[in-house]
Amino acid sequence: MNNAFMRNAGIACLGLVAVVVLMVAAPKVGASPSGVLDACVNPGNGMMRLVDSSSACHANETFVEWNITGPQGPQGPQGPQGPQGPAGSSAGGPPFVWACTPASQPNTAGSPRSDIFVFNAGSMSANVAVNILDNAGTNLAGVTIPGSNPAVQYPGQSGNNTVALAAGATVNYNWVMAQTGPAQQGFDGVTNVAFTVRVTSDQPIVVGSNLPFGDWHPCSLVPK
Repeated sequence: MNNAFMRNAGIACLGLVAVVVLMVAAPKVGASPSGVLDACVNPGNGMMRLVDSSSACHANETFVEWNITGPQGPQGPQGPQGPQGPAGSSAGGPPFVWACTPASQPNTAGSPRSDIFVFNAGSMSANVAVNILDNAGTNLAGVTIPGSNPAVQYPGQSGNNTVALAAGATVNYNWVMAQTGPAQQGFDGVTNVAFTVRVTSDQPIVVGSNLPFGDWHPCSLVPK
């Protein structure tokens, strides 16, 4: 064997021994329970080895440790706006609008009583407007009811006015149904006659009616 061969064989053996030593020693080294790494540093040759505690350092070594996880970095820039979400239920948000129709019957007389009930189903006071409308959508609040004797006016709010209704409370509006006939007596069934009752609120409400004559026609929440 020549000298070159012997040198190469020696280097190979030393490398194998180093790998074996590292494989045996590595499982014994790990992070401490506090989330830091411990090591011993030899200032003379700059070599460093991981250890489990400061007691493992030699006299010529210095014990050091550092956190496995660094400090939290600064907040990043705001991301782009996300896509619009799906539409909500038909109730939507305020205003909540209910409609009760029909509010009269053709060729009727006798001035029977009509009632509207408004229940505040919300958790706070509601601002409510009850509007009794003719066939063209005109608000009849304060208008004399045809055929009423003695003469009375339609109830409800005019313009943009509202009334407060406490949470859990119910308010009742009542009036006499307009006389709509016969035509020979001057009742055309249209002028100042209620056709629909509209109830508007800024809180969830439930509206019911008790309108005489004909079939039962419940009030409905107007979809958005």
